[in-house]
Amino acid sequence: MISLYTFVAEGSSTLHLLQGLLAIVVTVLCAQILRLFRRSRNLPFPPGPRPSAIPFVGNIADMPSSHDWKTFYEWGQVYGTDCLGSRDQVAFMDTRVGPLLMVEVMGQKICIINSYEVANDLLNDRSLIYSDRPAMHMVNDLMDWKFNMGLQSYGPMYKKHRKVFQHGFNRRESNGYQHVQTRENTLLLEKLLTDPSKYDHHLRITTGAIIMMIGLGYQVVENDEFVRIAEAAQLAMVSAARPGAYLVDLLPILRYVPEWFPGASFQKVAREGRELSQELQTKPFAWALKQFDEGTALPSFFKDLMEHKKIASDDPEEAQHIIKCATAVMYATGADTILASTLTFILAMLHAPQVQKIAQEELDRVVGTDRLPTYANREELPYINAIVKESLRWELVIPLGVPHRAMEDDVSSGFSVCAFSLPEDYFLKTYNGYFIPKGTTIIANQWGISHDEQVFSDPFAFRPERFLDKESPLPDPSTIAFGWGRRICPGRFLAENSLWLHVATILACFNITPVVGDDGKPIIPPREYTSGMASRPLPFQCRIDPRNDAAVELIKQSVAALPESY
Repeated sequence: MISLYTFVAEGSSTLHLLQGLLAIVVTVLCAQILRLFRRSRNLPFPPGPRPSAIPFVGNIADMPSSHDWKTFYEWGQVYGTDCLGSRDQVAFMDTRVGPLLMVEVMGQKICIINSYEVANDLLNDRSLIYSDRPAMHMVNDLMDWKFNMGLQSYGPMYKKHRKVFQHGFNRRESNGYQHVQTRENTLLLEKLLTDPSKYDHHLRITTGAIIMMIGLGYQVVENDEFVRIAEAAQLAMVSAARPGAYLVDLLPILRYVPEWFPGASFQKVAREGRELSQELQTKPFAWALKQFDEGTALPSFFKDLMEHKKIASDDPEEAQHIIKCATAVMYATGADTILASTLTFILAMLHAPQVQKIAQEELDRVVGTDRLPTYANREELPYINAIVKESLRWELVIPLGVPHRAMEDDVSSGFSVCAFSLPEDYFLKTYNGYFIPKGTTIIANQWGISHDEQVFSDPFAFRPERFLDKESPLPDPSTIAFGWGRRICPGRFLAENSLWLHVATILACFNITPVVGDDGKPIIPPREYTSGMASRPLPFQCRIDPRNDAAVELIKQSVAALPESY
């Protein structure tokens, strides 16, 4: 019979190991309790709506169901003058209204930035600890969007994926695709001339054609299958990616609930989204790979990577997987940005008709009326450049950006404030007097930042001239619209090039005016946008008419001069 003493003696090393592990667990728990106790007393969080007294509920009842960015902007007005720290402390700071807010939803802290200065300070200057992404279980795990570099956690794999985009779409490489953008843009002008009432459809086809040719060397056709897949997959993703849209992002264990279970309708949404995601990743890539293997592939981002696989990875299999992911991301993210920004520009011309007249005067003076503006004219057209910037600022394609995640407690030093009864090390353990703990979701309210009246006067008006003042330069909207720090969109140069050419050539050839109602008065469409991670104008009517007979002839001649194919 083996006694307990014998068992312990023979297994003493195991027992010691267990005792050591127990000691570590107890130490960690005590440290966490101590840290929480210290935070609650001395290290306050940013202000925001008061959370529910019910444990774990937090601010669920306060969270908006749509157009979150507008609510967060309004919160900035309400809580911006709140006291520094917890809502019961008496320390105040001299700062802009509502630059930094915090809410908590089911134990998850969410920090909302409404200030360009704070966003730049945290997401650019402190990008080392703010470059991660939240887990996003619904989109990444259940809908299989882990292939999207923009949603990946910050780590070695993300860096490999980003490397191929930086190689393919830096400013110099992006400019190398201008011939594709010019050709498709010229064909767009012909479509607008033929059937202007379908302007939004023509724009969608054009942006898809540009991205597909640049990304895969693929020429789209009417009712294109690849475009259909990409649009459907993108719509499913952006609908699910909004912070708080699905409970599974806050309670990851729900991932394992079967679709048939009552209340698990999100699993059906996830399954349908996953099927689209897999189609997006496989079908266009299979087509491009076949063209490459047969030696018929046209110049493209895909072909360049296949010819230089080591840019992606030294492992051939991993390299091909990264290339497959990169080409899938191309359409799913690039086309929507260009399309939504161009639609915003057209809507803005209806709200600010005087802008159109000034722009056309500049185009006629610099370019003339016997040819289309080209990229070579870009530096000579400051007002057109300003319209592009104002289109990016006036409404944001991704109003809340893609959420970041604090990888560490923010222990950056803060700014000086007038504080009372605070410990000596207070500002060495906070950002600007506030504590941002590890794991906090960081949302840059890019829409709110772009409508901060202390930076952009009269922010709801479309005024391109605000960017012509060289004495008092404003933040470039592209530094807001395309993200921050180590997460800034690597395709921003390509997107800006397309938007610029659309703006310049459409204004050179057409007048954009409101439709006229039965009462003879112009109908200005409301400034209404879709909700979700990505946003675009709701469908609206307008007139797009050639400026004169010379413009009609110019479009016809420009189309006739195009080569038959790439």
